[in-house]
Amino acid sequence: MGHLLKKSVCILLLCFILLSIGSISYGDIDENELKGIWVASVFGIDYPSKATTSSEALSAEATKILDNIVDMGFNTVFLQVRPSSDALYKSSIYPWSHYLTGTQGLAPEGGFDPLAYFIEEAHRRGLALHAWINPYRVTAATGDNARLSPDHPALKYSELTVLHTDGKIYFNPGEPVARQLIIDGIAEILQNYKVDGIHMDDYFYPGTNFADEETFQKYNAGFGNIGDWRRNNNTELVKGIQAKVKELRSDAKFGISPFGIWANQSNHPLGSDTRGSETYYKMFADTRLWVKEGYLDYIMPQIYWSIGYEIADYKKILSWWSDVVSGTNVKLYIGQGAYKAVDAAPSSEWYNGEEIRRQVSLNRESSGVSGYSMYTYNSFMRNPSLASLIKQINHVRIETPSDVFPDIITVPQRKSIEYVTSAGIIKGYDDGKFYPYANIRRGDFVLMLTRMFDLGVEEGLSNFDDVKLGTYYYNEIATAKAQKLISGVDGIHFAPNENITNQDLYVMTYRALNQMKGLDKEIDESVLGGYKDENQIAEYARQAIAYFTEIGVFTKDMICPKTIVDRANAAEFIANIILAQDSDLYFNEYIG
Repeated sequence: MGHLLKKSVCILLLCFILLSIGSISYGDIDENELKGIWVASVFGIDYPSKATTSSEALSAEATKILDNIVDMGFNTVFLQVRPSSDALYKSSIYPWSHYLTGTQGLAPEGGFDPLAYFIEEAHRRGLALHAWINPYRVTAATGDNARLSPDHPALKYSELTVLHTDGKIYFNPGEPVARQLIIDGIAEILQNYKVDGIHMDDYFYPGTNFADEETFQKYNAGFGNIGDWRRNNNTELVKGIQAKVKELRSDAKFGISPFGIWANQSNHPLGSDTRGSETYYKMFADTRLWVKEGYLDYIMPQIYWSIGYEIADYKKILSWWSDVVSGTNVKLYIGQGAYKAVDAAPSSEWYNGEEIRRQVSLNRESSGVSGYSMYTYNSFMRNPSLASLIKQINHVRIETPSDVFPDIITVPQRKSIEYVTSAGIIKGYDDGKFYPYANIRRGDFVLMLTRMFDLGVEEGLSNFDDVKLGTYYYNEIATAKAQKLISGVDGIHFAPNENITNQDLYVMTYRALNQMKGLDKEIDESVLGGYKDENQIAEYARQAIAYFTEIGVFTKDMICPKTIVDRANAAEFIANIILAQDSDLYFNEYIG
């Protein structure tokens, strides 16, 4: 039996909606809107998915990532090239990352340089690429402390590091030499690579209990408060990076993606109407100051909360940041948590990615917002419906089967046809038409069932007596018979060329579902009383029709059980099963 993948019904509903929207004019696109995506290397989140020295594997995965990014309509890539004071590029300062090759300091084979490759291939595709670094982090896991490469600057200059209470090592922001080391690493990137920007995320001080009291006593420069001194250390780093970027590459942009809340209004009069963790007090990053003083080209706060979230309302934080950038030359982009939509429960506002859609709409309504970036790439690869959604959000032209099947444009079941044909469940004819009103034969419906369940088709199986060897549906019917999805008309014959009635189609589908999944739903046949033609339903079909009625597949007051099914109505029935809100069924992995 083929691989079966459980798909949430509402996710399939989203795909159905997306597949029905038709082509979108490229004229709707705001060419100045940044549509970014983070590609993370730490812990193998995005790239590479598995550490390797193989240049062939590394380049192939990079190519696939960039192709997918273009396909989803993004225009900017934020590639994490220094995840833990290591490198995904040739560096004289930082060792090769163990997230890349498996061993820190070990280079990819054949002189392969991931950053150089990403830049070349991104630019070939019309994408901008920003080099994303984590400034102070030396180790992202405590187990890495003893596995640093001998030439790691944290070992060569151990006096510049602090072992934090989380068990991990950090460069000390209070040490001027440590800050210069970070700036020198950025200079190296700018001098050797044609990146479009330098990007930093929200890792500054890892917490308030950072062991830097001695450093404070040594370098406090008149600061009486260690918090103010720490904030100044980060500000000095940001100013130093900006100066180096402008010195070496005036065309490159410099931006930071901080934690979304600068400060809560309850703790700071200039703060936002929030009650969450504060980057001003916890990470000692005065991101508001950096915007007001123009130390950045752009700010990209990570607003990973939903609209209306009581503690940190996306809409309120968005408004606060829009006010911050107002009157400055700093662009405001919004960092958005696409990852929250991946495994969201049906009760969650993130379910189906609709929260992402709402947030981007809100962004576009705000005059202060110039774009957004999604965290992270793999969120879209893990959730195909989310990838389809972002195409719509990013105004990617989506070709629909309407372009292929000219005979369904005015058909009432058009959207259902578009969905099932895009999912590969029902196919068109060689002449480019769908023939929506052609009758469905029993043999053809078995083909649809096998595609619907992604049933692996086997050869050499015994078949019904009246299914001739060599017919185009022979192996599918034999496989369905062997899996007991179908039983035929008398156990011996199947009548593959006979037209199928509505009730027989419903029964065949119900039995297949029951065999594949083992339906345990208690069936109440009294629901059939709602149909005007209940008395026409055969006894053998009552349970199946009652089941599909209860899960919301049927919405009309007549079931027309003896009517011959045409291709358009078969498409509608299949789509309605998938769209049924309360069903919990197994379908094929491809969802458009």
